[in-house]
Amino acid sequence: MHATIHLLGFWAVAYATLCAALVLLNIFYGLIDFDLGLQSLGKEAVIAAIASFVEGASVWAILTFFPNPMAGRALVIPALIVGILYKICHLEDWSRYEIMALLLFQFAIGYFGASLLLGHFQTAIIILAVFIAILVVIASVAKNFG
Repeated sequence: MHATIHLLGFWAVAYATLCAALVLLNIFYGLIDFDLGLQSLGKEAVIAAIASFVEGASVWAILTFFPNPMAGRALVIPALIVGILYKICHLEDWSRYEIMALLLFQFAIGYFGASLLLGHFQTAIIILAVFIAILVVIASVAKNFG
């Protein structure tokens, strides 16, 4: 396949997981009576497009140029770039907790989807159970201190 198609595919997956993470994070924040402070739909779509391009291009570059499985550790840098981008775009509304929650949601959605796609159903169920357990703990702490 052509390299451009791979890049666009990784970008599309990153965009889909990031948008799903934003929607689910907004729902979760609504359930615990917090305000996520999202901007307009158009602005959030542009921010997500830029952030997902950074993520997708990074995954594409690592898989293309560094096929070593240990090279995946370099994906911490794009995650930091995405976190900084969202912090700059939501400077007044978000703290570091919203950024960490967004990246946690995106990671869980991506890992869950990849596990289902590859046929690892037991892994997908474990990921979903651990993610729900983490959300329950966060919600209970937020309800007690909020």
